[in-house]
Amino acid sequence: MRKSLYRHTAAWVLGGTAIALAGCAALPGGTADERWADYKNWTKITEGKVQTGDPTGFIGNVHKGPNGYRDVYVNDIGAAMLASEGPYNFPAGTVVVKEQYDNQAAWESGEGAGVTVSLKMTASDDLSKDNWIWAESYTSTAGESAFCSGCHSIAAKTDYVFTNGAFLAAH
Repeated sequence: MRKSLYRHTAAWVLGGTAIALAGCAALPGGTADERWADYKNWTKITEGKVQTGDPTGFIGNVHKGPNGYRDVYVNDIGAAMLASEGPYNFPAGTVVVKEQYDNQAAWESGEGAGVTVSLKMTASDDLSKDNWIWAESYTSTAGESAFCSGCHSIAAKTDYVFTNGAFLAAH
C-alpha cells in the first residue's frame, strides 16, 4: 500500500510539474544571454500599436512575414534614442528585442513568440553594420550575421533599426 501511495504521489507531483511547465510555455524557453534575459521589463516601443503587415516593403518571410504580428522592446540604454524622431545613432550597449507572432490570436495571447535580438556593440560617428551583432532567438548566441546585416542595411540611415519613433509615427 505504501509503495502504491508513493507511486501515485510521485505521479501527481510529476504531473503537476508538467502542468506548471506547460503553463510557462508562453515564455521564451531556455537560458538567454543576460543582456536581454529580462527584456519583458524594458520599454515596449510598440505599446498601444498593432504592428503587422509590411510597411517597408522589405519584410518578405522574415519576422513572421507580412501576416505576422510584432512587438519591439528596447533596454534603458537605447530607449530615448529609439523613441525619438532621429537622427538615429544608438549608443553602444543598446539592445533591441523583437517578438514575432504567426497571427493576431497568438499576438493577443502572447503565446508562441519568436524572438530576435539586435545589439549595438560599438559607438561610432559612422553608422555601420559592423557596430551591431544579432541573435536569431531568445537563447541564441549573438554574433555577426550576414543575413541580418544584409536586410538591416536597408535601414542604414536609421542606424540599422527599422522600428523607431519616426517609423511608428508614420505607420
